[in-house]
Amino acid sequence: MISLRRLKLLLSGAELLCAAVSLAAAWQAEAAMNKSGLGDLERFAFWNSIVGLTLMLFFLLWVAALLLALFTRQRQQYASTGRYWLDLVPDVLCPPVLLGAGWLAFMLLQ
Repeated sequence: MISLRRLKLLLSGAELLCAAVSLAAAWQAEAAMNKSGLGDLERFAFWNSIVGLTLMLFFLLWVAALLLALFTRQRQQYASTGRYWLDLVPDVLCPPVLLGAGWLAFMLLQ
């Protein structure tokens, strides 16, 4: 049986993998289509659909991690509010922040 902590970290790792694949696919889509609108439209659509799918999967995994964190909060008693927030950082709060930072860096580097 997989422990609860491992399940949370597995969800977090899958979220970060989705974020990385999304950024890589966005880079490939940008490379397929140049600024003047000329380029390989079929390749652009392919990579753009991968971006959409990975972002949807990211948010589904994030909602699953959020629900898991809420249900475990009801089951476990935490000594302090700070300890609860420290437990949430790698599971729930870190992946969306890193996804946003990656997309911001992607936009700034273009």
